[in-house]
Amino acid sequence: MIFEGVDDIPWGELTYGYSGRCDVPALLRSLLVDGEAFEAADELLDELYHQGGFVCTAAPAILPFLMEAAESPRVLCRPEVLEIVARLAGTAAAVPARRVAADWPRMWVRARPALLALLGDQDPAVRTGAIWALCEDTVDPDEVARALVAGWPDPDVSVRTDTLLALGGLAERLSVSVLPEILVFLREQADGADAHHALYATLALAEALPGRPVLTAPIIAGVTAEPVPLPHSNLASSDPAHATANVLRNLDRRSTEAICAALLAHSEQRLRIAAVSAASGALVRTRAPGLLSALRGCVDTLDDPAPVLAILAAHARRQDAHDTDLMAAHLDGPSADVALWGLAWSGDDRAVPGLLGLLARRETGFTLHGQRAGKLGFWPSAPSLAELLTPCAPWAGSLIPAIAPNLRPDCAGDLRRSLLEILAEWAATRAFEVVRVVPELTALLERDEWGRAAGVLGAIGPQAAQAAPGLERLLGTGERRMCIEIAWAYFRVTGDPEPALRILGPRLGEDHHVSRRLGDLGPHATAHVPTLRLLAKALDRWTAHEAAYALVKITGDPGEGAHVLIRPIAELLEGRPLPVASAAARALAGVDRLPGGHLAIMRDVLADDRRHSYWGGVTAISEDLELRALLTERLSRA
Repeated sequence: MIFEGVDDIPWGELTYGYSGRCDVPALLRSLLVDGEAFEAADELLDELYHQGGFVCTAAPAILPFLMEAAESPRVLCRPEVLEIVARLAGTAAAVPARRVAADWPRMWVRARPALLALLGDQDPAVRTGAIWALCEDTVDPDEVARALVAGWPDPDVSVRTDTLLALGGLAERLSVSVLPEILVFLREQADGADAHHALYATLALAEALPGRPVLTAPIIAGVTAEPVPLPHSNLASSDPAHATANVLRNLDRRSTEAICAALLAHSEQRLRIAAVSAASGALVRTRAPGLLSALRGCVDTLDDPAPVLAILAAHARRQDAHDTDLMAAHLDGPSADVALWGLAWSGDDRAVPGLLGLLARRETGFTLHGQRAGKLGFWPSAPSLAELLTPCAPWAGSLIPAIAPNLRPDCAGDLRRSLLEILAEWAATRAFEVVRVVPELTALLERDEWGRAAGVLGAIGPQAAQAAPGLERLLGTGERRMCIEIAWAYFRVTGDPEPALRILGPRLGEDHHVSRRLGDLGPHATAHVPTLRLLAKALDRWTAHEAAYALVKITGDPGEGAHVLIRPIAELLEGRPLPVASAAARALAGVDRLPGGHLAIMRDVLADDRRHSYWGGVTAISEDLELRALLTERLSRA
């Protein structure tokens, strides 16, 4: 009887990947019911795996029953059941042992024979599901690899494709007695006449032999051949754009550039579109000037040029503006917002009318909140409104009249927040322009619980003197962030450090923003140096960074904190880009008398073509370019 003993397990006492408010026996039995099976499998996946990261204690308890379901012809969704097993096995193989339920290894050993047997199942979707689960095996990967080769060639192309990719993934875990025969098998397929097999065997070899040169000819031939439907594949994609992006994701820069360049020049638009997607994904991970040149050359060959224009816009800089005429040519078309973005970041005056129109519209076409994504692709493909306008400070005189009406207390809060963020950045270099909205900022002080208006006033400095009475009235009031910003702004506007010392001092250590603002008091904050020295040793990166930078600003001695500031920059060379690295680069750009070793680290970072950003999408490119500009400027003073 299937699922015998399922009611004897105390499911309510186990942990789950999601809520745990589920009837496990009922869900398992629903796998046998037409109309309920797929929904039950989906709920089990959510409860057991959810977003991954650990293997819950319910997983090993349910694994024998999942394997019964995967083997039973009575179950209507066997591939979906195997997806649950595969995702749990992948998590167990990827996370530290402390995040895996203690019984999982033992139950996995018991499940392996059934999974190996399913490699010969009549249903190709079940065979690919078993391959997916077994490619994560750490018990005896040699046995798995030999079983996969023994089943070659499978009559189904999805199974053959997943077999090749699984062998590439298993390679790093194979013994020296089995690895050579697997490599020989993959090379035979890579050299064969079947373009599809040659493509995926070449990719498998690239994964099996990292750092070795990759043959691009089989990859180009396979990608440009007629698309092969892969309805049962779990490890590859039939969609040309996804397939091409997946193909190029883990290749070296030279290979990626060569393949993308060939595809961008191809006569078929579907391949050019796929190459644009693949190139964008590559460019969020590495610098590749050759790819940018190839992308520029294909803009006018695409029905929708916006994706290419977005990539070029993300690279646009005032000091390195290559594409202004290209952007200007699209200002009146369907890609107008992207073209405006590119012109704005390039510092081209042709952007100003469009920016004024943008600020006058209720719907700007740009989000009001910054979006962040991982490095798997070029998403999001546009900056937020604040990110768009921050580099536009040189046009502050023209844009501020359009911004001012949106600073009234009765205007939309999200838009006002973005505009205050922009003005705070502009004030650093254009205080004489931003001072024109001091009356509007003063009127906002009591209604701005985050202190953003105060932040702009503080950035303006003494030129905002008319706001001093309003700031003084609010000293020591409001929530923590507002209280910090008001105290700092009052010092910046009046030059009187006493209220800021009185308010910020007792809060030192509660919030790293306190250290940041206290550091701006310079020698006035000398009494807090001992506490800041302790905070600079904190394990929390932001706490240590802000305390170290405050020490340098207060004491004028780079020896007090530069050794902390350089750490996130040095970690870039280890492939560990953290959000604090950008702040560290900005801080170091203003620190003189740095040790020679620190300068050497900066040179090494500039020579490294990886994107030095924690995030993907637009941010990966923009933060990397900003960081490089800061380090380059600092080295120019060495």
